[in-house]
Amino acid sequence: MNREVFRKEEQVLGEARAAVATAQDKGKPVAPVFSSLVDEYGRLLRQSRRLVTMGDRMQQTLNSLNHDLAVGEQKYRGIFENVTEGIYRCEADGTMVEVNPAMAAMFGFRDSESFLASVRNFKSLFCSPEDYELYESLLRADDVWRYQVKTCGPESGTIWSEISASAISGQDGGATDGVVGVMADVTERKHMVEEMCRLARTDSLTGLFNRGYFMDLAARELARVQRNGGGLSLLIVDVDYFKAVNDTYGHDVGDKALITLSRILMNSVREVDVVGRFGGEEFVVLLPDAHRPDACRVADRILEHVRAAMIDASDGSFAMTVSIGLTSFEDEGDDLDSLVKYADIALYAAKKNGRDRVEVYRRSACSCRQADCVEAATAGGGQKQ
Repeated sequence: MNREVFRKEEQVLGEARAAVATAQDKGKPVAPVFSSLVDEYGRLLRQSRRLVTMGDRMQQTLNSLNHDLAVGEQKYRGIFENVTEGIYRCEADGTMVEVNPAMAAMFGFRDSESFLASVRNFKSLFCSPEDYELYESLLRADDVWRYQVKTCGPESGTIWSEISASAISGQDGGATDGVVGVMADVTERKHMVEEMCRLARTDSLTGLFNRGYFMDLAARELARVQRNGGGLSLLIVDVDYFKAVNDTYGHDVGDKALITLSRILMNSVREVDVVGRFGGEEFVVLLPDAHRPDACRVADRILEHVRAAMIDASDGSFAMTVSIGLTSFEDEGDDLDSLVKYADIALYAAKKNGRDRVEVYRRSACSCRQADCVEAATAGGGQKQ
């Protein structure tokens, strides 16, 4: 290509050199300035040819770069438009610049344009200012992070989102030019985890706390009482003659009886009280900030409600009764295992003394409207049924 560009110049230079050579062959004098001009013209022509060659190479490189950029843009657009996670870009102040279709759909919009028309600032997607402040603090950190937070879209309502974002540095390391991030809808995953946690701590039949989780909660409450003082009482509730219920009416009716009892227990206590199923027909009730007289009133109320409840069976309905063992925190040396043991001793006494009653394990005087106080030495023995 260079020869085509400089053909005329090469022709002129060749003619000039030929003229100088012909004159010298004929012995004619040639002006030094003319020879110098011819040589200088030759040097300029060579430099020009080199510059054009460099320009051609630079253009080829530029073309290659433009091609690579076009391919990269095509790949980016393919990912941006088709990825299932939401992708967004916003200014440093949160002003939205760009979102992909997945993020628009995540928040209930038909396309990116309608999302940007409705959501002007990324901050408006956060349900609480505190959550957005934490998001900003994470942006200022250099570490890679993922942040799960409740987001509130104008079209989608509340969803759980997992955000991973990074700030775009300004020129020469100056102020942030903006933020680019990825969002994923993890609502279903969050609910699944919550459901797994719920199943791990609750009884599948009654929905009450299971033994393990009840003991954890009770241990925390006992530690609080030991630290700060106050009352604490524990009830163990056992269905009377439950084996006869299963044998007479079947296990499905027995299950119905346990579910009924669990509802009675929940309706007989406060929201701060903790109710759990220990296993089989045995239930436990923890009464924080309740001394023995308060706990006796709760136990009496449970007895009355249980007596009044009727359980439907195939050939009619029947009533059930329960026996209750009660103990209260009295000594700083009492641990949870001791309280459970004392309540269980009182429960054995209730069974032994006729059932459908409350017995109280005591080391000091007690007062229950219809409960007999039982000394530890005489409360043992008997068999729960």
